[in-house]
Amino acid sequence: MKATFLSLRESELSSLFLSLDQLVTQFLKKGQFPILLLTGEMGAGKTTFIREWFSRFETESSINSPTFSLYNIYDSPKFRLYHFDLYRIKFPEELDELGFEEIWGKDGVSAIEWWQIAEPYLPKTNRILLSIESDSIDFRSYTLEWSENEIL
Repeated sequence: MKATFLSLRESELSSLFLSLDQLVTQFLKKGQFPILLLTGEMGAGKTTFIREWFSRFETESSINSPTFSLYNIYDSPKFRLYHFDLYRIKFPEELDELGFEEIWGKDGVSAIEWWQIAEPYLPKTNRILLSIESDSIDFRSYTLEWSENEIL
C-alpha cells in the first residue's frame, strides 16, 4: 500500500489533484474502474474535494452533495463520475435493493462518501482511499492511499 500525506489549505490542492489524476488515469488505461473511498468526519470537506477535483475536467455539471438522492452522475470528456453519499444508509442490507454494486468498479469512476457501511459490497480491487482531517479552520490533512500492485 502506497500513501501520500499532505497538510494543505483548500487553495493548495493542485498537487493532490495531480496525484489522484495519475492514479485514475492508470486504472482507466488498464480497463479498470477506480473506486475513490472518502473518509472524514461531517464537514471535513469530502464533497468540496470532489467538486473541486472534478470541475477541472471540462464538465458543465454543478457538483453537489448526494446526501438525499444517495448518488449523482456527472459526465466529462474524460470519464463519467458516480458520486455516492451513503450517510443515510443505516444497515448494509439496505444496499441490496439499490443496485449500487452494479456500478462500483464496473463503470467510470465511483467516489463514495461514508463508504464503510458498504464494505461487504465493494470490490476489493481498484480502490483509492482518501482521508480528510480538519487540522484547523485553514488547514486539512489529506492522506491518499492505494495498492501499487493493482495498477502496475
